[in-house]
This record gives sequence, structure tokens and C-alpha cells, in this order.
Amino acid sequence: MTLFILPAISSGIILCWFFYWIFSAVFIFSVGTPEPRENYPFVTEVKWDINTRCVFIYHVFGLLWINAFIVGCVQFIVGAAACIWYFECNTDSKGRNTLVKASKWLFRYHLGSIAFGSFVIAVCQMIRLIFEYYRRKMGSLSKEIKWVKVALCMTGWILWLLEHVVKYMTKNAYIQIALTNKSFFPSAWNAFTLIIKHAHRFGFGNAIGTVFIVFGCMLVGSVTTACAYLFLTN
Repeated sequence: MTLFILPAISSGIILCWFFYWIFSAVFIFSVGTPEPRENYPFVTEVKWDINTRCVFIYHVFGLLWINAFIVGCVQFIVGAAACIWYFECNTDSKGRNTLVKASKWLFRYHLGSIAFGSFVIAVCQMIRLIFEYYRRKMGSLSKEIKWVKVALCMTGWILWLLEHVVKYMTKNAYIQIALTNKSFFPSAWNAFTLIIKHAHRFGFGNAIGTVFIVFGCMLVGSVTTACAYLFLTN
């Protein structure tokens, strides 16, 4: 049951990191030369040089990487705690303190593997972000030429699929790291072969998980709406 505290803790850490990132981004954004905006000479804008652009891109990548790292740490702790409990629930310890053991495994042995897995996720997210930026820059061209619009939509969908596949594979790789105590690449390969061999079981399990998530969201929304209604009417 102690696993239920992890999402709340990780959400708080991510929120603190996000506020710190915004605070730093404001300083980076202000580094440049104030000049009159084109067609609006009474409004100024900050012109960046190449160094400021590179620092800001690096800063955005840091946001994605650290966010994925925090999520990856939580996923590893959950997977490792479940693995430890499975093998120790019938022993004298009765599977107690598995969360503490999983956290020790993370910070002592496998922090580098989680960092590398989150780095791969951040690279995929950064590619998607750059693609979306240039797609918005194209603007009217993508609307006037149909084949360009189709190509952009297909590319965006492929990048979205790539990101979700990488996230799914890294999550299963973290579980294999906890099970086998191997590095990221062997664990990722073990996870891939396991998914291929038992695709129907993984698909069935994910389908059940999706159903629970949908009903959970509906329940939370319904209860919140009912409480708000009772509060406003009484």
C-alpha cells in the first residue's frame, strides 16, 4: 500500500522542478538585445544570438530529460518493489520494507541505467518538439498544398508513435533491470523478446489497465462534479 504515496511525491517533485525551470527560462529569455519589433516600432522584442538559442534549446532538453528521469525512477521503484515482494512474501520478512529496498537498489546500482533510458525518451520528445515548431513555421504552405499537409500529419503521427513505443519499452526495461540486475541494453532486449513471445498477454493486460483508467477518470470526475454541485446548492 505504500506504493500509493509515490505518484503524489513524484508529482510534487516534478511540479517544483517545473517552477524552477520556468524561473530559469525567464532569465535565459531575457538575454539579448532589445530592438523594435518589425511593423510595430513602438513594441520592443529581445533579439537572441546563436549562443542564447543554443542555451535555450539545451534548457528545454533538460526539462524533458529530468522530467522523464523522475518518472523513470518512480517506475523502477514500483517494478523493483513488486519483484522483491513477489520473492519475499512467503519468507520470514513477509515482503515488508520492499519500497525501501527498491529505493536503495535505484540510488546505489541502477541510477545510470534510468538516466540513459530517460535520455532516450527525451531525445524522442525533443525531435517531436522541433518538428512541431517547424510545422507551425510553415503555416500557410501546409494548408495550401495537400500533399505537404498529408506528409506533415503522417510524420507527426510516426513521431508520436515512436515516443510512445520508446516509453513503453523503457518502462519494461526498468522492470527487467530490477529482475536481472543487468544494464539498460540487455534489459531492453530481454523486455522486447518477452513482449514478442507473450504479445497476447501483454495486450490483454494493457487493455484491462486502460479500462480501469477510463472508469477511474469517470469516477473521479463524477464524484468531483457531485461534490461541487452539493457545495453550490447548499
